[in-house]
This record gives sequence, C-alpha cells and structure tokens, in this order.
Amino acid sequence: MATKRSIAIIGGGIIGASTAYYLSALAQDVEIHIVESVSIAAAASGKAGGFLALDWHSNKTKPLAALSFKLHQELADAHDGVKRWGYRRTHTLQLDIDEDRRVKSVPDAEWLKSISKHTKLGSEETTGQAHPFHLTHTLVEVAQSRGVQVHLGASASRINFAPESDKVPIELVATKSDGSEIVIPATDIVFAAGPWTGSLARKLLGEKDAGVAGTIEPSEPSSSIVLRPDESHKITNHMLFTELTFNSTSCEPEVYPRLDGTVYLCGAGGENESVPLPERADQVKPSPAAIQRLKEAAEFVSPGTFGNAQVVAEQCCFRPNSQTGLPVIGKVREGIWMASGHGVWGIQNGPGTGKCLAELILGLPTSADISQLGP
Repeated sequence: MATKRSIAIIGGGIIGASTAYYLSALAQDVEIHIVESVSIAAAASGKAGGFLALDWHSNKTKPLAALSFKLHQELADAHDGVKRWGYRRTHTLQLDIDEDRRVKSVPDAEWLKSISKHTKLGSEETTGQAHPFHLTHTLVEVAQSRGVQVHLGASASRINFAPESDKVPIELVATKSDGSEIVIPATDIVFAAGPWTGSLARKLLGEKDAGVAGTIEPSEPSSSIVLRPDESHKITNHMLFTELTFNSTSCEPEVYPRLDGTVYLCGAGGENESVPLPERADQVKPSPAAIQRLKEAAEFVSPGTFGNAQVVAEQCCFRPNSQTGLPVIGKVREGIWMASGHGVWGIQNGPGTGKCLAELILGLPTSADISQLGP
C-alpha cells in the first residue's frame, strides 16, 4: 500500500516521458514510475516524423502549442538536442509536382530543382523538427537520473483500490511476459498510452468508470519509410507537404529531411485501413502497398537524390484520437489522470502536455491555458 504519494504513468511514449520529466523536475518527495509494455518510444513516438509548428493550431490548442514549441527549444538548449535528437528549426513548403509540368525549382535547394509550384508554409521562426525516438529516450534518461523508476516489458493489468473507497487507487499491478507481476504503489495513475489509452482505461477502470479516457480510439495505420541518400547530395532543411501527380495517380506525402542525413516520408496512401490496433506496439506492421507507394513518391520528388537511396526503415504506427479531435489532458477523477488524443501533434505538443499535466497533478498553476482540453 502506498504510504506517500506515488505516481504511476502508463505509457513510455512522448507524453509519458514528458510527464515524468517535468514531474521529476517539480515534485518533492514523490515516487514516479513509468510502466511500459514494450520499450521506450516503441510506437508512434518512435516512428513519427517529428515535425514541429508554432502556429498551425486551433484556438483551443494554441496556448498549449505555443508553450510546447518554446519547451522544445528549451529542452534542446538544456540537453544538447541538436546532437542528441537532431533538433533544428526548419523551412516548410507546400510543394506541387505534376509530371507534365516540372518547370520550376526551389531556390537554394538543389535537390528540389524540378517541380511545378511551391508555397511557403513556415520559416525557421515558426517550424522545426526533432527525431522523436531520440527525444523521448533522452527525456526518460534525464527523468531516471532524478530517480524516476522505469518498468519495461510490463503491461498494466489491474488497479488495486483503497478498501474504504473502490474509486481511489493505491496500487498498479503490471504483468511481465513470463506471467510474473509487479506491484507498484500508486496514489495517482496517469493514462498516457497513446492509441491504447481507451482500451486500457476501459479494462482497468471498467466501461462505466473509464470516463473520457475510455473514449480515446486509435487512428488508421500510418506507414512510413526512412531513406539515407548518398552523402554527396546536399539536402536542405525544407520540410515538404506535397501534392504529386504521376502515373495517372495523385498522392500527398510528407517529406522530412533530418539532421542526421536521413529523410522521413509518410502519407502516400495505400494503407489497409481495416487493420485493427494490435495489443502491443511491437506487433504493428507496415502495409507493403503503402511502403511501395512511398518509395515511388520519393523517387518522383527527387529522382537524383532518392532514386538509389538506402532504405533504413519501413515502419508503421497508430495515433490516439479523441472524439473532439483535441487532446484531452487532466483529471478523470480522484487519483486518475489522462493525457491522450493528440492525433498528429503528439510530438509537437508532448513537452507542453507533460509540463501542464505535471503541474495539475502537483496542484500548481499550469504554464499554458488548457482549460478547454480537460476530461
């Protein structure tokens, strides 16, 4: 039984990592645990593009996004983010390429010399990127250095409640792959399990008592590839939102060059939308058709750059969606908290979410107005 405050965070992605990072920075004499069924950043937080944007958000999420964009810079400054997770500010373009009208080029970007049209969407003042896998790992490493305990390969399986109240948690029980159990003192439990948030909340709290946490649903699958072009190609820091027309088809992939010389692509279509969310992150597999479309799209965008590029990764992830399309952050009931439903903006809004949730849990004023994002 918990004798002092002990916070158990379910989920080792960007939201759980950010929450642990800021809790460990702000809390005094509080135990903090991360409970993760596979590994740190095993799902979308390891396979997302990592695109950051200051001003691409709705009125209800603008304060959170502005805080989080600022925190990305602060984290990079504090923990050598340029080197550790490829943090940088970027230019961002809408790029149209029609195979019959490749008559223009992007200034100062040799790899984009045969396009149809481009429009500026963002500058180094308003957009950026981070490699989400390395960012998430760094946040967890720093949190561990402050005493946060991390339990990997442990699936949250039940909550033990106080004898005097069947609503107030006292322990979180997690099951290892060999069937053994870990019992973690937990006066507070945070549901931050990405697309698994809803199913876990319903399982651990019951359909009736899961509240908004139980309504989080997984997105359709999103396949992506990571390419490594030859080092002779100079690839600029232009993030691309494209509209491509070739081979009598069209698609709109996103293309994100990274500081480490690789290039991330997603969103070319070809997904099998009927594929359900598996029980574990390591069971998620990409669609072969989607992967092939991404490879074809990459070569079409820049034949000389991507035509013979090494394929470093073929991967897939699901994202957490809420009923409102907005993230849900805050208190579900006494001792139960949630942060999920970020859709495509989980990496961008992860640090801000973690800081604000940590402040809520500790009874502090929040650093951004998230009053319209509560459960």
